[in-house]
Amino acid sequence: MKSILPATHLLRQFLLFALTILLLLTVMRAAYSLWLFPKIAEADVFLPLFVQGLRFDLALIGQICIVPVVVGSLLSVTKLTRALAKFVIVLFLTVGLFLVLTLELLTPWFISVQDVRPDLHLFGALENPLMVIKSVFVEHTVPAIIGIAISVMILIAFWIRLELNRFLRYRVFAPTGILFALVGGFACLVAIWSTPDVRQSALSPADSLISRDVAVNDLAMNTTYKTAYSLLSQW
Repeated sequence: MKSILPATHLLRQFLLFALTILLLLTVMRAAYSLWLFPKIAEADVFLPLFVQGLRFDLALIGQICIVPVVVGSLLSVTKLTRALAKFVIVLFLTVGLFLVLTLELLTPWFISVQDVRPDLHLFGALENPLMVIKSVFVEHTVPAIIGIAISVMILIAFWIRLELNRFLRYRVFAPTGILFALVGGFACLVAIWSTPDVRQSALSPADSLISRDVAVNDLAMNTTYKTAYSLLSQW
């Protein structure tokens, strides 16, 4: 029985998370594109929409993963901190997926009412969020139930696929674990900045301007990224 794990043990978990988020956000962007098809067809930005969308989705993955990739990987190389590493990685990935699912579930209502994805300012502008959620659920009961059910199934499937009983059962081989933290951390920065030259300006909502239509531009982003950016911009 092996008592030391290779860094690929960690890599599999982060790849699973990244592919899950990419697939989810791409499918949602495609669904929103069909919903706003006349506007997108008029602007003729099908390819830029999904190319820029991929950049924003990768940036979001980098934002969620940078702490567990760096901190979690470094903590996983010793027996004493292995359990803490497991907790940090599982916490960030699970909460990250939950936030993405929740915010994308709320997005259709904001698009139908405000014509844009929500951010911290739009959430804060709601006078009574609980009443809004209740009214949306009453007015769109079937879509809401379907959306919630799919979100729960995705979370459960992801949780099962993490294989928590096997994940970090042993410590990670120190040299490869440290190397993975360094390389993985840099990869997350590249994803966040959307360029290997981190001296340049990082990706921002301004990069979503692919047409003159605000609603179309917003589709190029994802709601979690937009909300996180509005939160960070206040600091």
